[in-house]
Amino acid sequence: MERRKQLVAEYQQQKREMGIYEIVNTTSGRRYVAISPTLQSVWGKEQFVLSMGSHVNKELQHDWKTLGAEQFEFRVVEALKLGDDIRNDYKDVKTAEGAFDRLAGDAYKRKLEAMLEHHKTQSESPLY
Repeated sequence: MERRKQLVAEYQQQKREMGIYEIVNTTSGRRYVAISPTLQSVWGKEQFVLSMGSHVNKELQHDWKTLGAEQFEFRVVEALKLGDDIRNDYKDVKTAEGAFDRLAGDAYKRKLEAMLEHHKTQSESPLY
C-alpha cells in the first residue's frame, strides 16, 4: 500500500502539459486534430477508444478499423505556454479553500480552443 501512495504522490507532482495533438493517417495524410489538458496520456486514451470502436469522429474510426493501428501516428503539435507549471493534482487551479477554481480551468480551456481554431485555419493538410 505504501508503494501505491508513493506512485500516486509522484504522479500528482508531475508537471502537466496541455496543448494540441494530432492523429495522422500515414496512408492518406488526413489528420484528426484536437486539444487535451493532459498531452502525456491522451494517446493511450485515444488508442483505447479507437480499439473499442467508439471514437467520436466516425471517419477516423472507420479508417482505424479498415487500415489498422499501425497506419496511424500520434504527434504533439503545440503545447500551451503556461506562466506557471500545472501539476496533475490540480492544486494550482484550486482556490485557497481547496475548491476547483472554475475560472482558471475555463481560462486554460479557452486558450486551448483558440489555439486549435487558429491551427485548423492555418492547416493545409486534409482534416478528419
